[in-house]
Amino acid sequence: MLRIAVAGTPAERGRQYGRLAASRIVRAIDAYRDLFEHRAGLQWDEAVAHARTFVQPIGDFASDSLAEMHGIADGAGVPFDAVLALNCRSELMFAAARSRGETPPSECTSFAATPEATADGHMLLGQNWDWVPFARELSVLLEVRRHDKPSFATIVEAGMLAKVGMNDVGVGLCTNTLVSERDTNRQGVPYHIMLRALLGASSVEEGACILGSVDRALSANYLLADKSGKAVNFETIAGGAAEIHATQPEAGLIAHANHFCAPAFRPIDAFVQSSPHSLTRLDDISHELRESIPLSVERTQRVLRSHRHDPNGVCSHPDPAAHPMYARTTVASFVADLTATEFWFTDGPPCAVAYEAYRLPEKATQA
Repeated sequence: MLRIAVAGTPAERGRQYGRLAASRIVRAIDAYRDLFEHRAGLQWDEAVAHARTFVQPIGDFASDSLAEMHGIADGAGVPFDAVLALNCRSELMFAAARSRGETPPSECTSFAATPEATADGHMLLGQNWDWVPFARELSVLLEVRRHDKPSFATIVEAGMLAKVGMNDVGVGLCTNTLVSERDTNRQGVPYHIMLRALLGASSVEEGACILGSVDRALSANYLLADKSGKAVNFETIAGGAAEIHATQPEAGLIAHANHFCAPAFRPIDAFVQSSPHSLTRLDDISHELRESIPLSVERTQRVLRSHRHDPNGVCSHPDPAAHPMYARTTVASFVADLTATEFWFTDGPPCAVAYEAYRLPEKATQA
């Protein structure tokens, strides 16, 4: 996986990112142009026009993210609108797919294990990120060094601001796509912009405040944990603070897939009836985590290699019978020891490739 480190002002960071990942960003734009059209019946000019409607909500919530996207476009030599569309890809694709009566694709199985469930008393967090196969060729490990907010590292598709990751004060973030009947052309902060903001939190409590501070454009699940040993899972639907359901770990464990677990949200779940593998993945990872207590990094990595209910297991591989645009695979696997401020990741399904270790550098001092 291509590793990129950027620093400076938001615009400077963006230009560095765009320049270093230019070829992958261009490929990502081409790939999503095809995916929007094939999966959602959305032409590129329509996608761009829809993405532009999010500029003001993004600017009001996170002006640094808007500046960084402009920088990415400059560095990669691509239009700003194209980078904006990448960072709004969930809103564009999911709203259009839902309007056609199609079930949008799912992604990810995540977990957290608090100190009471781990062998060394550390806080562990992880997930398998599942998505369309082309995402594996586009993904980067992006390290963002900042003086004014926590620095962080995230595994994400080139040109996008954030996905799963960890910051240098020991806050970790995992996420799962959720699909509700209310995800139709809602205005608010896009999903991946919120992910980027959460990686700037100094604690789970601060992350909860960020999440509830603004209207969000799309349903999503956010699993946040920090080095103090606290973990909270936040199921959200499009909307503001009232549309969030927080869940604490039980017996030191919490896990999530791509369906709503909160009783208030289950009736509006628009995914699970047509794609019940989310239920089996959650059952599988929950069972295997319990059976592996006391957990270690190595044991959680083994859990994330599970092939029960293949090809839709926790470790996922493309169904040979599926169209490439409808296929699903584990793009990357991620396990973080937040107590040690270190994580391990794979470039592809964890059953096929070894985990690589990564540690964020110590925070730089302002010159």
